[in-house]
Amino acid sequence: MPESVIQRSFASGELAPALHARADLEQYVTGARTCRNFLIMREGAVANRPGFRFVGECKTASSNVRLRRYNSATPNESILIEVGVSYLRFYKNGARIELAGAAAAWSAVVNYVPGDLVSQGGVNYYAKAASLNQVPPNATFWHPLDGLIYEIPTTYTTPGLIGGWEQSGNVIVITHRLHDPRELVYFTDTNWVLRLADTQPNVEEPTNLVLTPNAGAGAVARVAYVITAAALGTFEESLVSNVVNDAANQVPTVDAPNLLEWDTPTDPVEEWYVYKDVNENGVFGYIGTAKGAEEFRDGGIDPDYSVTPPLDRTPFVSATTRPHVATHYQQRRFYAQSVDNPEGIEGSRVGFFNNFGRSSPVQDDDAVTFRIVGRGYMAVRHMLGLKRLIVFTDGGVWPVGDPETPLTPSSLVADQQTYTGVSADVPPVVIGNSVIYLQARGSIVFDLRFDQQVEGLNGRDLTLFASHLVDGHQIECMDYQETPHPIVWCCRSDGTLLGLTYVREQNVWGWHRHDTAGDFEQVCVIPEAGEDYVYAIVNRDVGGSVRYIERMASRTIRTGFFNLDSFFVDSGLSYDGAPATVFSGLDHLEGKRVAVLGDGDIVTDGSDAVELTVTGGSVTIPVAKSRVHIGLPITADLETLDLDVGGSAVRDKQKRVGSMYLIVDKSSRSFLVGPDSANLTPHEISSIDETPTADEHTGLVEMTLKTGFNLPGRIFVRQADPLPLTILGIVPNLIVGG
Repeated sequence: MPESVIQRSFASGELAPALHARADLEQYVTGARTCRNFLIMREGAVANRPGFRFVGECKTASSNVRLRRYNSATPNESILIEVGVSYLRFYKNGARIELAGAAAAWSAVVNYVPGDLVSQGGVNYYAKAASLNQVPPNATFWHPLDGLIYEIPTTYTTPGLIGGWEQSGNVIVITHRLHDPRELVYFTDTNWVLRLADTQPNVEEPTNLVLTPNAGAGAVARVAYVITAAALGTFEESLVSNVVNDAANQVPTVDAPNLLEWDTPTDPVEEWYVYKDVNENGVFGYIGTAKGAEEFRDGGIDPDYSVTPPLDRTPFVSATTRPHVATHYQQRRFYAQSVDNPEGIEGSRVGFFNNFGRSSPVQDDDAVTFRIVGRGYMAVRHMLGLKRLIVFTDGGVWPVGDPETPLTPSSLVADQQTYTGVSADVPPVVIGNSVIYLQARGSIVFDLRFDQQVEGLNGRDLTLFASHLVDGHQIECMDYQETPHPIVWCCRSDGTLLGLTYVREQNVWGWHRHDTAGDFEQVCVIPEAGEDYVYAIVNRDVGGSVRYIERMASRTIRTGFFNLDSFFVDSGLSYDGAPATVFSGLDHLEGKRVAVLGDGDIVTDGSDAVELTVTGGSVTIPVAKSRVHIGLPITADLETLDLDVGGSAVRDKQKRVGSMYLIVDKSSRSFLVGPDSANLTPHEISSIDETPTADEHTGLVEMTLKTGFNLPGRIFVRQADPLPLTILGIVPNLIVGG
C-alpha cells in the first residue's frame, strides 16, 4: 500500500551533487536537487520568481556600466544610479528620471553654478562649472542632455574601478583608483552635483592679522601671535592666520595690552581663538577667545601649550596617495588603501568629514592615521562602520577600536579575527548584525558575526552545501534584499543570477539560481514602495548585444488582483486599458518570441503552438484583452532529492510514486509534474472541478504520475506558464519495492 512522505520545507535550497548521498544531514530533508527560477521564501516555501520589467536601455552598450544606490531620507524615494562611462543617470520607482519640460532659457546675465539647468537652441544643458556669459554648447561649462533625460557628466571613464561608494546623509563619497575622492550631493531628483571631496576645514582662516604693540615700559620679550576662526553653528576650527610678531615687545599688562585686529570674514563665524608664542620658539599656545568685534587685547596672558592651533594636513596630494576605499564610523570619515600605503587608513576629525587636521600635542578629536599590520600582506579592500570599525584586507578581517570607547589617536586597537582574505571588487553587505562577504578568490561566500563564545567575530562558509553553484565561477557583484524575503543576490561570471535566502536567527540559508534569455551582469537593490526591489543590468541579444536595466516585479499577489499582479515574464511590459489585440512599444524585444498573459489567460507561454514574435515593435493576439503582460518566457524548475531517510534502508530499493499532492498557495494549476524533466505530465482538472487551471488556488493539488519503479523516487515540477506557483510542500505517495 502506498505511503505518504512529505517534504515540508525547501529552506536549504539547491544542494551540491557531492551531498546527494548525505541523507544524515538536516539540510537533505529541506533541500532540493534543482531550484531554478524558484526563489526560497523566508518561511521555507518556494515560489517561481516574478519577471523583470523593462525599465530602459543603458546609455551605452559598454560592459563598463555599474548600478549604485542612493538611500533617500524620505520613505519610498530612494534612487537607482546608472554609473556609465563619463555620465550618471537616475531612476526612481521603475522609471528613468526626466525633466518635467524644457529648462529655463539661458541668460547672459545670470551667474550659473554647477548643477543648474538651462535650455538653448532647443537643447537642455547641465552646468558643469560656474560661469557668467558662457553660452552653451561651450563644453567647458555645459553638458548637453538627451532630450528630457536627466544626467550629469563625470570624469569616470572606467566605472568598474570605483572602489568606494559610501553614503552619509545626502552625500555619497566616491573613491576611484584614478581620481581624487569626490562627493556626489543630492539636492532634488533633478539637481545633483559631483564635487571634489575637500580635505581642508570648511571655514576660511582669518586674514590680514595686525599687531599693535602696547605702549608700556619695562621688560622686553619676543612675541608672536596667530588666530583661527570657529565656524558658525559647528565650531569647526579653521587653519591659522598669518603670523604677526614683535621682536622687542614690552611685556603687556591689563592697562597696556597688545592689540590684535583682523579683517571681517566672508563666511559667518561664531568666534575666534587666539594663540601666542613667547620668545618665538615656533610653538603657539591658547590665550583666549574673541567674540563680536574682530579684535583681541592681550594683557599678558600666559599661553596654554596643551592647546595648540591645528596643523595643516592634506593627506591626498598625488596620484599615488589617492584612497580607494571609504566609510564612516563614530562621526569620522575614513579613507584607505592608496598605492603608496595600501595598508594605511586615514580618519577625519570628529564631526568634520573633510577636516584631517591635527594638533600638537595630539587631541582626542584630532584626525587619526594608522596601518593594518600583521603577518603577510594586509592591503585594505573594504571598511564598514558597525559596532566597531571592520576592516577587510587581503589577509583577513580586522575589527578596530572598542565599541565602549571612542576611537582616538591614542586608542587604536586592531585585532585580526579571521584569516580569510576578502575580494577586492565586491563590497560586503550588512544583514542586521551580520556581514556577508566574498572570499578573495571570488567564489566562496562567508558570513561574519560577533560570537560571545569566542569573544570575537566568527563566521561560516555559506557555499559549503551548494559548492557546485560557485566552483569554476566568480561572483562579480552582490546586494541584499531585506523584504519581502531576505535574499542576497549575486551575479555569477557566466551571467547566472544566484540567490541566497538567509535567516541567521533560524540558522537557515539556501541557494537558488536564476537564468533568462541573456546574462545578468549587475544587480542592485533599491528600497521602494512597501518592499525592496531588485534591479539588474541584463545583456541581451536583440539584433546585437544590448544592455537593459530591468526591475524584478513584486511577487505579492493581492486578493482580487490575481490577473493584474501575475507578472512572470522577463524584459516585460504591461498594458491596462480598453480591450485590444495589438500592443506596441516592444521595440526592445524586436524579433523575439514572447509569452503573453491576458486577463489571466495564457495567450502563449512563448513555446507552444501559438507563437507570438515581436515585429515592428508590436504583437497581435487573437482575442482582445484589457490587462496584458508581454515579455520573454521564464521556465521555473523544482526537483526533489532522491527519496531517502537517514538510518533507513530505502536508498537502494526500487520505488514508485504513482500519485502525489502539491500543497500550493495563491497559485495557478497550470504546471507540469513528473519523475524527471523528460517525462512531465500537465496537471489536469477533474471533470467535476469547473475552476480554470489559471485561476488562483490555495490548498492541496492532486496529481497522477505516469511512472514505473525507479531508484531515485524524485519529483520534478516545472512552471513554464507566465503564472504564479508557490509550493509549500510535496507529498508523494510512495510504494517501495525490492
